[in-house]
Amino acid sequence: MTRKLTLVGAIALLAGIALMADTEPARTQAGGTPATLTVGIYTPTVEFANSAERLQYIKRLAKALEAATGAKVEGKSYASLGSLKKARPDFAIVDAQCYATNLKWELLANGQVDGKSSQKWALFSRVGGGMPGLKGQKLSYVKMGCRDEDFLMNAMLETEVSSKHFSGKVGKPTLQGAIADVASFKAASAVFAPVGSQKGLEKVFDTTTVPGPAFVVVNSKLNNSTVKKVKDAVVGFGGGGAISGWTGGNDGPYKSLKGKMARNVKRPVFAQPSPVKLSGDDVIKNPDTLDDSALTAVKQHFEEPPKRQ
Repeated sequence: MTRKLTLVGAIALLAGIALMADTEPARTQAGGTPATLTVGIYTPTVEFANSAERLQYIKRLAKALEAATGAKVEGKSYASLGSLKKARPDFAIVDAQCYATNLKWELLANGQVDGKSSQKWALFSRVGGGMPGLKGQKLSYVKMGCRDEDFLMNAMLETEVSSKHFSGKVGKPTLQGAIADVASFKAASAVFAPVGSQKGLEKVFDTTTVPGPAFVVVNSKLNNSTVKKVKDAVVGFGGGGAISGWTGGNDGPYKSLKGKMARNVKRPVFAQPSPVKLSGDDVIKNPDTLDDSALTAVKQHFEEPPKRQ
């Protein structure tokens, strides 16, 4: 009796395992591609109209990746780089400033904005007087947690202005919010932004160029075949909207931006003097002017005595 019950239990266990195998999705497909993938986005300086439009963009891209890989791909939008890192998606679109400080991620593609792989940035203000007029005023900026202070004071201002020039800094989660703080809410007097996004503010001066967003591999354990399929799909994805397109990965512009974020210490440069060659004749030869004769008036050799008191 006991043996019969044991046999029945074993059969039930095997049936349960078989049922689980039929109902649970496989973790990988043929060729090693995972059955599910996640792609995230964190691009606070890319001017999507709102958070909903940003989410719709990443979901459209996820559909394109599904078609290319055969995996189920979920697109997610994150409010900060910290939350993206914590969620650990397989792939991500990140802001240039954040990729410049996280170059360990493998770069697959460079994002384009308005058909260009980089944008010219400038300092914009609602008050006149240039930089002197901004002394003691507040500066609005996009708070990303990606060496923000170095980006502002070194990359944007080239270490030419003391951090005490501004009375304070107002961090906002998006570029639109940072610009609105200056143009509409007047919580600050100046903001760094791409040229063309200033909303009627006065340009104080041009700064530097900033690359477009980067498409990177976050999950380093993915096989090469999956990564290549995703890369080809991203480069071929038009997408439309705030990110107009993608080109093959080139990390040069991001490394350049990282270099600009380092403090620039200026030192005086001394020019090397040109060597002067002298011959023996130059040393012992008397100048021609010493051979010239000249006369002087006799009275120059005498001194007139003072008049007697």
